[in-house]
Amino acid sequence: NEPRFIKLPDIMKAKAKPIETIELTSMGIEHAGEIKTTHYAPPAKRSRGVMAKDVAELVGLLKQKGLV
Repeated sequence: NEPRFIKLPDIMKAKAKPIETIELTSMGIEHAGEIKTTHYAPPAKRSRGVMAKDVAELVGLLKQKGLV
């Protein structure tokens, strides 16, 4: 699968088209007000992976962890 590259004329045509906005009430959704962020934190650090030298070592590691 290779992604298609968008041609410049197509980008310019898309810029000229109007953007349709839809009200939430027209879809039966109530506006709940503003959203406030109370807390954020970076994701927890993960341990480094283990590089297996060959398939036998990989299978042994997986069996040790109970994944195979």
